[in-house]
Amino acid sequence: MREALSLLRWPRTALAVVLGAGTVLSGAALLAASGALITGAAQRPSTLLALMPLITAVRFFGVSRAAVRYTERLVTHDVTLRMVTRVRARVLERLVPLAPAALTGARGGELLSRVRADVDELQGVVVRLVAPAGVAVLAGGVAVGLTALVSPPTAAVLAVLLAVLGIAVPAVAARAGRRAAVAVARADADVAADTLDLVRGLADALSGDGGATALRGLLGHLDRQEAAERAAARLTAVTTVCREGVPALGLGAALWLVGSDVAAGTTDPLLLAACALGVLGAFEAVGGMGAAWSAAGGIRAAAGRVRELGERRPAVADPADPRPLPAGSALRFDDVTLTYPGATRPALAGFDLAVPDGAKVALTGSSGAGKSSVLALALRARDPDTGRVTLGGVDLRRLPLEGVRSRTAWSAQAPQVLGGTLAGNLRLGRHDATDAELHAVLADVGLDRVAATPGLDGWVGEGGERLSAGERARVGLARALLARADVLLLDEPTAHLDPGLTARVLDRLARDPRTVLLVTHDPAALDGRWRVVDLAEAGADTGAPVSP
Repeated sequence: MREALSLLRWPRTALAVVLGAGTVLSGAALLAASGALITGAAQRPSTLLALMPLITAVRFFGVSRAAVRYTERLVTHDVTLRMVTRVRARVLERLVPLAPAALTGARGGELLSRVRADVDELQGVVVRLVAPAGVAVLAGGVAVGLTALVSPPTAAVLAVLLAVLGIAVPAVAARAGRRAAVAVARADADVAADTLDLVRGLADALSGDGGATALRGLLGHLDRQEAAERAAARLTAVTTVCREGVPALGLGAALWLVGSDVAAGTTDPLLLAACALGVLGAFEAVGGMGAAWSAAGGIRAAAGRVRELGERRPAVADPADPRPLPAGSALRFDDVTLTYPGATRPALAGFDLAVPDGAKVALTGSSGAGKSSVLALALRARDPDTGRVTLGGVDLRRLPLEGVRSRTAWSAQAPQVLGGTLAGNLRLGRHDATDAELHAVLADVGLDRVAATPGLDGWVGEGGERLSAGERARVGLARALLARADVLLLDEPTAHLDPGLTARVLDRLARDPRTVLLVTHDPAALDGRWRVVDLAEAGADTGAPVSP
């Protein structure tokens, strides 16, 4: 919450509060002027000119209220949208260094909820919290001050009633409302679960005791649901009575107190209706406080979830004093050990491997041997616990992350395909690739048919659903081939391909002048241009045993 508040442009926010207070005060003044006008007219003045100031005031406040309200809405929503834009940008900036390693195991729906729903919930910081609170203080204070000019006792009563309606009633309602909401939510969940169980097991329930037991349990939860909803409804009713009754008390107090002064001859009769109706209009100043108290808990919770996401520590970080990128792109793993968080055994232990410039190296071995871990280290998605990984003879931990990622291109076994066009997905690898280059790389990976239908500008479906698993994998491979990278890191690029297409893709990779480090479960498809490293064994290629 504090961070969201720090992103507000406070001059604009203050302007929104002033305009909101102006709207409330214009409404109260409109009521007061109308009351004075009615009273003045009832006194039958000798000339209409005596009422012209009041007539002008009614017109002025009527027009100004609408104009100020419109301006206030524009400013408030401008402040809100600018703040939410900054929050969302900051969240996404913090997500970038977390990917992919620090987000492993995170549920996609939860991340989406935090980036979208929770950040959207923070729109209420201005609209529901800051602006209503500021308006209540500013407009309420001005209304009390103006009322004191007419009747100090009435002003004191107004101040107390504004505090009751703006602070006490919402606070009590919010606290009781949380308990009622929890009870309703639990009852709803129980009823839904019982209903689903009854429907799914209807045949078994009927074959037993005719469904009496299941129905009895459901009816019990329905009774509890009804009780919880009645409690919530009673709370709503009490809150509504207070919201409507407190202003009525203020109106009655103003009529009594100011009426006594008018009867005593110490106050002009015009001020009786003006003060009474002005006091009634002043309660609009705290009209948004009920919603503010109700929304505060949800906004605070959303802000906490967004903050927790931003406070996650990335698995890797930029060095404090990064070295320039080396000229060469040879990879070397020196006595590397890597253990994942929470794991009891290392994924790699004492691992050594040299991949010279332009070399073609294939990693093979059983599942869990550490093949993908080697790619993660080369990409610097993770850092080794011991040992080091070098690029061009320089430890990756000494190089800037952006530089390392620009020198390597990664194709995952199940790459992410966005719900856009085929060309748009391919240009994630290189944004300035021409259509001719896209057609050429699609032909290299055997996607000639996809290049024709749906075509480069055709929609590939949500998450690439119009493509098969093998086609999605080859889209990821094509992206890597398009990238201006010196090292290609490929995870099972031929897993879904038939033998003929596998040979075609592997031949294309073997002819690529860049360094290629790929993972495969089918070493038999590799020819003599490839150096095969079996991670399940200790051998000359690895130079050290590797734990499975």
